[in-house]
Amino acid sequence: MEDPETDFLCGLLELQYGLPVQDSLKRCAQHVPWARGWPEDIKSFWNAEAFMWGHKIDTRIRKIIEDELQFLAGGTNLDIGCGAYSYIPSVGLDVSEKMLEFNERLTQRVVGNLEGFLPFADECFDSVTAILVLNYVWDYGKLFLEVRRVLRPKGIFMIVLYRGKINEWQRRQQVHDFSGKKWSLLLKEAEFTVKRYTKEGLMFLRGEKGIN
Repeated sequence: MEDPETDFLCGLLELQYGLPVQDSLKRCAQHVPWARGWPEDIKSFWNAEAFMWGHKIDTRIRKIIEDELQFLAGGTNLDIGCGAYSYIPSVGLDVSEKMLEFNERLTQRVVGNLEGFLPFADECFDSVTAILVLNYVWDYGKLFLEVRRVLRPKGIFMIVLYRGKINEWQRRQQVHDFSGKKWSLLLKEAEFTVKRYTKEGLMFLRGEKGIN
């Protein structure tokens, strides 16, 4: 194995075309520092996905999301689970260092997960975005409380979820598939004022933090 990283990336391309290469990829991943433990290790899984991210979300879908988020562009935004693409300039938080490395719209890059404390001070952001990520978060209740903590009064928590069929490979990491009504109720329980709407197969939830 002359170049394990190149071999691994070539194997990822073959996997996208449905070729049965998972076993050989798992062996190869052990020789690539950022991919060790793939695909079971969550960080390694998303590190690998970072190389394919530009092809995973249709440009039409991206344009719709970007248009809907432009009203936030003038403030300080935290993009949680930002992946390799943010729709407005943001501080980016993601479990994958490769996703952060490839994301060109970040003003700051922070490696971290969404299952615990967010490493930011109280009331330091005008808005928080969670784009196509909440279905992968186990403890969404704790996350909502953390989002509320880092938002300034009247801050906006903007959630986008895809209601169509998720890529089968990524679906294996999904832990929730709630309805829009369920997500709205959960946000209200976290004391957000909620507005929900759909557009072109996307569900948007806008939560506003009140003034304490």
